[in-house]
Amino acid sequence: FAASASSQVVAFSDRQLNPLIHIYTFPELRKLAELKGSDVLDYTLLAFSFKGPYLASYSSIPEFVLSVWNWQENILLCSESQPGLTGTSLSFNPMNWQQLCFVAESSVTIWCIERSKDEHLLTRHPVELPDEQGAMSPHEDLFFPTSRKDDPYYGPDLPISAVAGLEGDEAETFVVVTDFFPFYYLHPTAHCWTAASEIYMGCKEGYVLAIDAEPHVDLYFSAQEGILIFYHIKDLQYEIKICADISQPISSLLFSPDYTSLLLVTEQVQHLR
Repeated sequence: FAASASSQVVAFSDRQLNPLIHIYTFPELRKLAELKGSDVLDYTLLAFSFKGPYLASYSSIPEFVLSVWNWQENILLCSESQPGLTGTSLSFNPMNWQQLCFVAESSVTIWCIERSKDEHLLTRHPVELPDEQGAMSPHEDLFFPTSRKDDPYYGPDLPISAVAGLEGDEAETFVVVTDFFPFYYLHPTAHCWTAASEIYMGCKEGYVLAIDAEPHVDLYFSAQEGILIFYHIKDLQYEIKICADISQPISSLLFSPDYTSLLLVTEQVQHLR
């Protein structure tokens, strides 16, 4: 169930196979639209944007799909799957309908709706949460773990997700949990947006988190002289930094799947930064 005070509409979904999302005016309860997606069981979360005719929905088993609709025109704009992730709350940024806050039991994700004319795309921006003591855990590279120093007889080091036999979205979100090194992250319970596009997040453990959801762009650019240049862009401000000078032309750049390593390709050799 969701309601929009600005548009004076409410939304709810059926509790049956192949459910529909119904949009009604309030308080007249006049039917405006029916939205039909590919979800076959249930919608667990619905949220209206504060401005514009947009509605976000999230489904449960088996799809776990986040979708954004133009409910006035009955159009599905974009959707993205999050396998096995149960959502607890969902909301639009009141100042920018192209930002969504998605909260699960132990994770927070800022989703940005990229737009080019009539094409829309959801991009994921996970928020790193502290542990139960309020401390940030050191980042472990799950795609390219530290090379072993023992006998290389057993072959090359493989990404941990590949060893587990995972691929696609599951491989990108895979987190190792063992009896020796368990992960106890905070558990978000409630959140609200501010006029400055910040999120205040309450947690079960008693912490309140402040999250900056304002988008920024990091751009890597290669000059012909073999210089790798980094541009940090936010709003109308930008910062330039020279990251590397390999003294030979760079033909292409390629990021690792988790964006922690950058491959520089030249005519003679490949460099990993």
